[in-house]
Amino acid sequence: MDENLRQVFDQARPSPEQKEAMLRRLLEPERKGKPMRKLKKLTVVAIAAALMVISCAAAVVTGIDQRLLDYFGAGPEQAELLAPGAVPVDVAVEDNGAALRVTQVLMDRYNIMIVADFTAPEGTVLDMDEENDGIDRGFGGMEWSMPELLNEAEEAIDLNQSWSWHTEVLDDGDPLDNHLTLLMRMELSEGIQPDWNISGMSLHNNDLVRYDPQLCQYVTVYSGDWSCQFPVTWQDMGQIVRVNQVAGQVDGVDISVTGLYLSPMTLQVKLERAEPVALRSDDAKPGTYSRWISALNVDRVTLTTKDGQTVPLIELGSTGSDQDLDIAFQMEEITSLEQFLGGTLTLRIEGGSVDVPLDGLVPAE
Repeated sequence: MDENLRQVFDQARPSPEQKEAMLRRLLEPERKGKPMRKLKKLTVVAIAAALMVISCAAAVVTGIDQRLLDYFGAGPEQAELLAPGAVPVDVAVEDNGAALRVTQVLMDRYNIMIVADFTAPEGTVLDMDEENDGIDRGFGGMEWSMPELLNEAEEAIDLNQSWSWHTEVLDDGDPLDNHLTLLMRMELSEGIQPDWNISGMSLHNNDLVRYDPQLCQYVTVYSGDWSCQFPVTWQDMGQIVRVNQVAGQVDGVDISVTGLYLSPMTLQVKLERAEPVALRSDDAKPGTYSRWISALNVDRVTLTTKDGQTVPLIELGSTGSDQDLDIAFQMEEITSLEQFLGGTLTLRIEGGSVDVPLDGLVPAE
């Protein structure tokens, strides 16, 4: 088989069976009456078109928005792994000539992702300063736009834990037109609790804004109210590892890893100090708390599959108290949990290191 064709398929990540079947269908008819030079060119074009069909078909079958799959770099096989946490949504709200359309929710225990389109009147420039990665943007700013999870009585659930909420503008080819593709993300330090009985979500979408670092304030990009409510159901697509191992020390105090959570897209690590950090000014040592909450980062974590492959990670953030620390990472490659059975999570804290075997993955409670 032509090596160039193999490389095209490897980049698109169809299954081996799909590769062989598609190549047979595409190559055999062409060989009957066309020279090899033309054959290669025509075949590659046909392959590209076929791969687009497979990709779109995966989105339809799994109910996952194609833009979300593109965000993760996920092909058909990875889409199936995300399907248990995907909830298709079709809710549109209009105000002041602009429309917000929510199309997708993707959830595991610690992350809730929402895909939406925002379209203003033709000729409007929606400048969200997309090249500036360090600013807050979205509806009303983070503190005022935090969504609510609703219980079966459609009442807001008291989260009773630390959280973060932010909005990312996905690239749609034109950053200064009248349309935005928004990825809104909610992260929970202790995760969704099974007794919450989630039945819906409520979004508070007042005024599309971005933070201006020069003015040191939020500026309104487009004013209006696109708040909405819609039903969702939650099925945890992740598993946990019960663990209690010392991973190292910070300022002479043992730091233990006390819990791990893995989904096809998320790694959550829980750490605990043997002794609480003294937070009172007369007892605290300078820098102790900051060293504690920065004890672990993406450079000190290695996630390895059973085949010895390292899964790249992106650090999402952390929340900490005087004794507990939760750190969340996103996997750069959507990965089946089966690949982690027999794999290892390596944590390095100051001079210490611990390898946590992942054989003990069990469904999260």
